[in-house]
Amino acid sequence: MSDVYVDSELIFKAGATNKVNIIGNPNPERMTSVDWFDQTAINLTNDYTSTLGGANDAVALTAGGTNGVTLTTGTGDNEVSFLAGGLIFDITQEPEIESKVEMTDVSGTFAYFGFSDAVLEATPIATIDGAGGTHEAGATDAVGFVIDADFETSSIYLVSVKTGGAVQAVDTGLAYADGEAKRLKVALDSSGNARGYVDGIQVAYIASAVADVALCAIYNYGTRAADGSNTVIARHLKKWQNEA
Repeated sequence: MSDVYVDSELIFKAGATNKVNIIGNPNPERMTSVDWFDQTAINLTNDYTSTLGGANDAVALTAGGTNGVTLTTGTGDNEVSFLAGGLIFDITQEPEIESKVEMTDVSGTFAYFGFSDAVLEATPIATIDGAGGTHEAGATDAVGFVIDADFETSSIYLVSVKTGGAVQAVDTGLAYADGEAKRLKVALDSSGNARGYVDGIQVAYIASAVADVALCAIYNYGTRAADGSNTVIARHLKKWQNEA
C-alpha cells in the first residue's frame, strides 16, 4: 500500500467517533507530546520550573470545569515570572512547540511564549520583552512570541536573540483583544531558522534565529502600566521533535 498524504485534516464522524477508529499501532517518527494541564496540580518537581517574580504572582492549574494553567501576574509593576519545561530541545532535532494562550487584560500585561536557553532570568529581566517600548533580551538564545503592553499594547511579535546579539523582531500584523485566546506555535529547523504560526497560519519568519544550544519551552508573564494582577491562561502545551 502506498503512503497517504493529508493536506488538511482527518475527520472521524458519526459512529466512528464512538468506537475504535485506529486499528494497529500508531508509531510516530517524531517525539510528540501534549500537556493539557488537566491534572490535580502542576508538577513543579519533575515537569516544570516555576519562578515567581514578586508579590501575588502565582501559577496554578485552572480547574473549575476547564483545563489549563493560570499564570497570575503580581501587584508589583514590571516584575516577571516564569514557567519553563526542561532543556530538552535542540535545533538539530527541528523542534516545534504550540500553546493556546489566553490574555485577560492586554493593556496591563506582558507575556512571552517560546524557546529559551534558560528556565528563568532575574526579574525584571525577561527572556525577551518590550519593556519601555524596546525589545530586549535577557536570554542568550531564544525565540518566541511577545505581547507587551509597553510595546504597541496588544500587538503580537515574533522575536529572537542569537548568541547574545541584537533582538530580531517581526510584527505579525495581529493583536490580542481582552479575553481572547490564540494558538501560538514556534517551529525551528536544523539551521535555527524560526517560523511563527498563529491559529495555524504562518505569520512570521526569522532567519538564523537561535544557535545550536539546548532550549526549553517557556512562558513569561508580568504586570504592566501598574495595572495590578491579571491572568494569562495556557490551555495546552504541545511539543514535537525528531528523535536523537
